[in-house]
Amino acid sequence: RDELYITTKVWNDAQKQGPAAVRKSFEESLAALDCGYLDLFLVHWPVPGHHVETYKEMEKLHRQGIVRSIGLSNYSEADYKELVDAGITVMPTVNQIEVSPAVYRADMIEFFTDKAIIISAYKALHRGASLDKTPIADIAKKHSVTSAQVMLRWGLQHGLAVVAKTSSPDRMRENRSILTFTLDDEDMALLDGMTTKEDIAMCSALEEKWKRSL
Repeated sequence: RDELYITTKVWNDAQKQGPAAVRKSFEESLAALDCGYLDLFLVHWPVPGHHVETYKEMEKLHRQGIVRSIGLSNYSEADYKELVDAGITVMPTVNQIEVSPAVYRADMIEFFTDKAIIISAYKALHRGASLDKTPIADIAKKHSVTSAQVMLRWGLQHGLAVVAKTSSPDRMRENRSILTFTLDDEDMALLDGMTTKEDIAMCSALEEKWKRSL
């Protein structure tokens, strides 16, 4: 067990049903995983009107020692401030948000990392939509690596915990092989410059719309 780091999330429907449902969701996940405890338990989305209560129930699980760390997912700065203002006592260790060279949310990353909260970057490959775009493809050619490796390496050099989803063992090995090269300052600047203010605004608007629909 010590060789594994196991993470799961509390789902949105459980949040809306209250603390007992949150605990039940945890217990069902723990039983299915048969692992004794969770290393990290995430709030999947900050469900309006419910996520603070959800987090406080997760704090109880943390105090029991069956959740080692509590984390956030899809939290904005305002969502986090709502937690803090509600008097949480266990600080979150991570916030899992969409980040890639195509959606580089520098201000949000700085906000959370200044509070010692790790950013876990999901959709780190932008669902493959940017693999053939300049400058990603050009930089990949320059380093004799794949575009996916460039995108993951970019996240790593920004201090992010990058998450790339694939069911292919070959792709898993490829995604892990990003320690044999380094992107130079010019590469990083080009990749950083891919995201526009409009891209950030669109991503944030879509997330807020989704939260309101929960």
